Amino acid sequence: MLILVLSVSLVFLGGSFNKAECAKKYNLKFQLAWHTQHPEYKAYKQFTKMVKENTDGRIKFTLFPASQLIGRGEALDGLKNGTIDMLASCGAYYHGMIPEGDIDWLPYISLGHRAEFWDYMNGDNEFNAIIAKNYLEKANAVYLTNIICGSSGIIGKGTNEYKTIESLKNIKLRAAGGVCTRVAKAWGAAPVTMATGEIYPALQRGTVDALIFYAYGLKDYKFFEVAKTFTRPPVFTWADDLWINKDAMDKLPADLQKILADTAKEWGRWASTEYWPNYEKENEKWCTEKGVKFLMMDDANIAKSKEMLEDVWDWYANESADCKRLVELIKEEQKTWK
Repeated sequence: MLILVLSVSLVFLGGSFNKAECAKKYNLKFQLAWHTQHPEYKAYKQFTKMVKENTDGRIKFTLFPASQLIGRGEALDGLKNGTIDMLASCGAYYHGMIPEGDIDWLPYISLGHRAEFWDYMNGDNEFNAIIAKNYLEKANAVYLTNIICGSSGIIGKGTNEYKTIESLKNIKLRAAGGVCTRVAKAWGAAPVTMATGEIYPALQRGTVDALIFYAYGLKDYKFFEVAKTFTRPPVFTWADDLWINKDAMDKLPADLQKILADTAKEWGRWASTEYWPNYEKENEKWCTEKGVKFLMMDDANIAKSKEMLEDVWDWYANESADCKRLVELIKEEQKTWK
């Protein structure tokens, strides 16, 4: 009788425990590098909505936009230490810590194939495994997804046009550092580094002749008022990354871990192949109506540019053995894109 009573009690207690575990809610401290009016922040609002719906409200977020909790440059360390649970930012900011995460910023890496490149970056393959391994080992971070965002080009001061590589020689070209600055140098331009907030007056005063920047900046930062040309093809496409602290992930029940990971991938592909392309189309239409001229380098200049920027790829490949392997893998993958 005693054994029967204990057995029944354990069944009921186990059921109660499972129900309590299923009802438990988890609140994650989530820092984003983007301010609340930024198009990428708006995309992340869709992500948090999807997670809430897919988990029946069991995962919630406390959002810290515009790097409110930790400075942008230290945010990955903050994620590593558990000061924040999740982080949305650019791998390019943390090149010195994890150069392998900066692969998606190499010039012309997607070759205009957003969907194919995203699928490869986020696939069950060696390429993705190398990136994920480095974030886990060096930052205690689970790499959830990346987002292929705004396409960069050359924004010219006033009506200046930069449709040829020759026209870029010796100009004062604003570049954001890292890969971007190396691109400017490879073209023979004089790179100028400055914060985004300093660009508008720099264009007004002629401190810079042009900048490597994203088309959305023409509208969102009002560059269209002092810069009337945008030259393509995209030198690179700004990419964003999403991580969760490994310990925070482990605290979630297995079902929520899977839902969060699956939702991140679903959302990442949507943001990369639908949200941002649509946003850029709307942005170009708006900018054209404001008098901005969208230009395209011809095939000869594009080929010349790619040849010159091979130096940037070589520099990246020499950063680590894994960086070298990533370059080998992506160059093989590019051959399969039609």
